[in-house]
Amino acid sequence: MFSYNIIFFFVFLLSLPYLLVKAVSSKRFRYKFFDRINPKPIKQNDYILIHLASLGEAKAFLNIKETVESIFKKKLLFSVTSNIGYDYLKSQGLEVFLAPLDFNFLYKRLFKQNLPHLAIFFETEIWPSYINYLKKHNTRVILINARMSDKSYKFYLRFKVFYETISKFDVIIAKSQKDKEKFDKFNNNVKLCDNIKYALRKKVFDNDFLHFIKMDNKKIFVFASLHKLELEFLRKGLIDVLNMGFRIIIAPRYLEDLPLFTDFLKELNIEYTMLSKLASIKDCILIDKFGVLEAFYSVSSMVFIGGSLSYKLKGHNPIEPAIYNNFVFCGLYMDSFAQEVEFLKRSGCLVQIDNFDNLKSYILEYEKSNFCNLERKTQEIITCYKNILSKLIQV
Repeated sequence: MFSYNIIFFFVFLLSLPYLLVKAVSSKRFRYKFFDRINPKPIKQNDYILIHLASLGEAKAFLNIKETVESIFKKKLLFSVTSNIGYDYLKSQGLEVFLAPLDFNFLYKRLFKQNLPHLAIFFETEIWPSYINYLKKHNTRVILINARMSDKSYKFYLRFKVFYETISKFDVIIAKSQKDKEKFDKFNNNVKLCDNIKYALRKKVFDNDFLHFIKMDNKKIFVFASLHKLELEFLRKGLIDVLNMGFRIIIAPRYLEDLPLFTDFLKELNIEYTMLSKLASIKDCILIDKFGVLEAFYSVSSMVFIGGSLSYKLKGHNPIEPAIYNNFVFCGLYMDSFAQEVEFLKRSGCLVQIDNFDNLKSYILEYEKSNFCNLERKTQEIITCYKNILSKLIQV
């Protein structure tokens, strides 16, 4: 660890001019910059430390926050590496600080008064000085939702300090079988649960427009986050879904593209109304405001995820609609959410289609079987974590 800190220190010195320029030019980068190099000692007693990277990890951890609190019955204190994650956790009323640079002497100052009862690191947050300092002072340390790319795997094998650091986790909970197999090379206590990010919780919405569109109890089909590149693919799909008795909701990915969508609907002779002008109910509603898509997921039964019909696009998150027991359709281009797609396929909640010619047959097949129940899968993930974490209090 001494050599790691020396090397890290010289890298820091060499990078310092760049860091200072970055701090001056970027508000986001200089955010609480001095807190990272001069951390304030933690005053909280008898707590559990949760270390996360940024916003996505913070949101994901909140899926099991109540589970962790119910098991350990201690206050949670959050450590993050980004200002976005810091601001989000603050907005949720949680106690959070920005993690210092990975130097042993900074952790000595940070934990000068109180060390955590347990430290939980998330996904790829493997910081040698951070983890080794806690272990040296008898804090149990675990890694959850752990993932390791092929590139990282080769890197960790090459450098002893990372190899040894990973071996010191009291338990590692991997998010996939492939990740588990990689972590097995470094640690003898690796468990497997599905990705915490899949364990989303339903929200309850009380928007006035929801009561309005549900008045006649029509089935609702949402075309979500559509890009302008995808409009031509939709011609047959929109007509088929309308003819099957659905009310369709269309949500453009970018509101500046609304004129293209209105022209497209007029060309198809589809009567529609804008959500902001919902005076009379029609069978096609075009969303022209941000922040309401999830509310529509809560009352729909089927969703097509946009950003997935062109190789130029990478898809959007299919878990969000699925948690409301929607059956999800998407195109073949879901590169950014490949693991989520595979998870939903295994759960019977998603099918990928290459064109809309066969959409009608897929809809009919799903309506007969109705086999998507993501709530059950979500509960399985939470139960898996509960069972593994509960064993820690017996040690």
